Amino acid sequence: MRVQVWVVTGALVVAGAVVAMSAQDRRPARRHGGPDPAVIQAELGLSADQAAQLEKLRADGRKQAIRQRADLAIARIELEELMAAPNVDDKAVAARVKAISDLQASSLQARTEHRLAMRRLLSPEQQEKMKQLRRRGRMERAGSRGERRLGRPGAQAPRAPAGGGPRLDETEELPALEPER
Repeated sequence: MRVQVWVVTGALVVAGAVVAMSAQDRRPARRHGGPDPAVIQAELGLSADQAAQLEKLRADGRKQAIRQRADLAIARIELEELMAAPNVDDKAVAARVKAISDLQASSLQARTEHRLAMRRLLSPEQQEKMKQLRRRGRMERAGSRGERRLGRPGAQAPRAPAGGGPRLDETEELPALEPER
């Protein structure tokens, strides 16, 4: 009886390893979800200078986004602490809510400036190709998420809004950054 349990356990371990390895083969080459810069350079026909500038923009943008997310997470924790206090200080809560709002606006401003900086580096033809690459990437990611969630190829899972608010589609106009009154 013990031998059978060990055989079944061993078979399950091997099967799990095979599944994990096959799933690993289907993952995108870059962990953060973006396409390989060499692919972008080739498909857009970027010069070496353009590719270097885009890579620097991307790296700087990622660093800035990480800092902004961390600051926002800390501000939210501080707001939770204020709200959990036995005696809630209304002024402190209002100040923390304002700080969170300012951080969110700053994040939107930074993303917008990043997109505009990328556009300035690309010719109109390259911008159009970039839009096509983004659309194709979104469709591929949506398809693979649906397959993973529902466990079958071609399955489409309903899409929930991403945290942090809606993203701009390439065809949409940039939003006004002034607060509405």
